[in-house]
Amino acid sequence: MNPSPWLSVHGGRVFEAARRWGVAPDQILDFSANLNPWGPPQSVKDAVARADWTRYPDDTALRAAFAQRYNLDPAAVVVGNGVAGLLFDTLRVWRPRRVLLLEPSFAEYRRALIAVNACLVTKPLRAEEQFQPDFARLAPLIREARVDTVILNSPHNPTGAAYPADRLLDFIRTVAQHSVRVALDESFADYQPESSLAYKAANLPNVVVLRSLTKFYTMPGLRVGVAVAYPPLARDLRRQTAAWPVGAHALEAARAALGDEAFATRARIRNECARRAFAHALDELGCAVFPSAANFLLIRLPRGAGAELARWLEPHRVLVRRCADFVGLDDRYLRLAVRDDAANAHLAALLVRWLRGQDSLVLTI
Repeated sequence: MNPSPWLSVHGGRVFEAARRWGVAPDQILDFSANLNPWGPPQSVKDAVARADWTRYPDDTALRAAFAQRYNLDPAAVVVGNGVAGLLFDTLRVWRPRRVLLLEPSFAEYRRALIAVNACLVTKPLRAEEQFQPDFARLAPLIREARVDTVILNSPHNPTGAAYPADRLLDFIRTVAQHSVRVALDESFADYQPESSLAYKAANLPNVVVLRSLTKFYTMPGLRVGVAVAYPPLARDLRRQTAAWPVGAHALEAARAALGDEAFATRARIRNECARRAFAHALDELGCAVFPSAANFLLIRLPRGAGAELARWLEPHRVLVRRCADFVGLDDRYLRLAVRDDAANAHLAALLVRWLRGQDSLVLTI
């Protein structure tokens, strides 16, 4: 366990790796960042080219587009500087005292809690339970630990586990009876839209749903996210966000992305097929592969360690996300982005070679 998990390095550090290896960024095969390999769509590229950056940006059109997509009142929609930025804004509004966090979890949650001096209560998610929370047991824990806020993430990062929407909604309504609030991070919900609670959040005074508009559409450098909340709470959130938190290019790109339903449908189908094939190939190698509803897989190596594998992959210009800095995981775990079939097969072939080397090492000791 890392004693300082909020100092976790994120995936996607391609520019840093390119400088270290002395190569161009496009020569690196990045499995460490959970980005859609089939984007961005042409509609987004065209929108970026048309964006008017000679005036201050206005997010009204994007809020209206998101509201129309999910049948919401635009007053319930807040645009911000990515999900991480909106989480910081949410916690500044709520000022929680005791927060329940399910581990392992995205490192930005802890950083946000530190920023508001919140006391952290943790509950482990277990591999033998497929990293699914037992919501029936969480409610009593919340009362006993005097928790006032819960942070949840579905589909979950780094495991890919999706929580059934009906169970999640029942839990939210149950804890609301005890004045407990829930921040629900749905950064990867575009891969399983039927599990999203975005369309419900506007009528739940104790919930903020956070959605990324960049990962699914492969535009992480534009930094735009959306929060959905009960309109009075959404108003408070807007008061917390910095002036013009999202630039003109990002606003236009996000609005175009939301309107491109053909791209979204194709991307979901492609990801589902590629993820199944990749998971099968990794399982055949002896890796433990955990169920995922997103565009990445959490695996546990049959032997060896992530640090050794990551170093071995460097001459092959491949990045993977080690998981030793996630609380509750260790260096046998890797989170691997699902890319196209050729890239996934390439990594699987490299893993075969590395694992054979591990066998040789064991035999010579």
